[in-house]
Amino acid sequence: MEKEDEFLHSFFTYISQICFEKAKELIEREKDLHKSPLNAAWYSFLNFLQQLALSEKSYIEIGFLQTKNKGFLRKDNSLRAIYESMKIDIRKLEENFKVNNKRVQNYCQNIYQFLSAKINLIELYEKIYQMGIGKHSRYLELLNFTENIIQKNALCFTDICLTPVKAVFNLECEILQQLFKALTELQRLQFLPSLVLIHGAHTRLNAWEGRIQKESWKLGFLKNNPSPALLQWLLKLKGIVLSKFSLYFHNTLAQQTTPNDMRNICVKLQHDHYQKMVSFQKKHDAAYVILLSDNQVLYDTTDYDSFPIIVSYPPKCPPHLETIMRMISENVSDLVIVDKIVHKYSSQEQRTYVITTVEPNIYLVIIFESKKFEKEAFIENFISEICINLRCTKVFTNLKYNIK
Repeated sequence: MEKEDEFLHSFFTYISQICFEKAKELIEREKDLHKSPLNAAWYSFLNFLQQLALSEKSYIEIGFLQTKNKGFLRKDNSLRAIYESMKIDIRKLEENFKVNNKRVQNYCQNIYQFLSAKINLIELYEKIYQMGIGKHSRYLELLNFTENIIQKNALCFTDICLTPVKAVFNLECEILQQLFKALTELQRLQFLPSLVLIHGAHTRLNAWEGRIQKESWKLGFLKNNPSPALLQWLLKLKGIVLSKFSLYFHNTLAQQTTPNDMRNICVKLQHDHYQKMVSFQKKHDAAYVILLSDNQVLYDTTDYDSFPIIVSYPPKCPPHLETIMRMISENVSDLVIVDKIVHKYSSQEQRTYVITTVEPNIYLVIIFESKKFEKEAFIENFISEICINLRCTKVFTNLKYNIK
């Protein structure tokens, strides 16, 4: 490996390991060796790498969605704009090396591709955030966007010097792909595909964490070197998806262990949705709290006795299933509205039915054996919390608002 190759491979290894101080020191040492005017082009290239390291540090801390001081006649200084500007700069550097150093020219071409790929990912995270604001569950749209990024960049920045960042880029894309795919399979109530995909995301997250070298690059030595913000967010997203899986397939999972063990497993999850259903039912004297699907969902279960109930507390099948399905059919125009809660009181049955759409074809239903008034806070708060977490909208918007 040539000296320049070794230097660049070390630089991109440090970047992939989130060791930005070591990357900075490496560049400073290299700059000290090339202060001569004869090395002006290489010196400019080193300055560019310094900017790249700063940009990558901002990226891994989710700096790409933070609010910037942009206004009339003010330059856009968002991370996305910085990457775009750097693409222009690296093209100029590439021209400088075209005659004298074909190897460095090739580095420039690969770095240009790398910058384009990072912009693609920023566009994806912007899309995720916007979907969270809109409270919609179009996971297939996010999955298609992610897979397009993977396909578009499969043969890009493949130079051996960029191998470390290429590996991390692939892991990041595959984690998102696995989780969005799992969410689409959960909407279809597919047990085994969802489980395999969540495990796939878990394995890749572990692989990425294993690449990170502990370095005191975070502010303060008392913080015990926490993982970078982007990795923390991806871990949180996986936890949300796993919590959703545990609710949608609670009955299936409960058959594999004892009730006590099942409770102990669920309490360790990011959200124990089932226990929240149980607590609400007991505290507010609801007859039933039910998650169910209409008949448009494809099932992978032969347990037709519980069809189309996903999970219910109390666990026995409620006797009002036909009434519920009729109410869903009659109120379909209201139920397609995000966060719309339909209240129906049956004077004949002396029951109140509260229905909302969690995501397409999946509904949350609460039944009371008495009359309940609309807009009762304890009902609305419970429904809001469980829907936000099952749709993943809170974790999507946390990309911007809850990053320290």
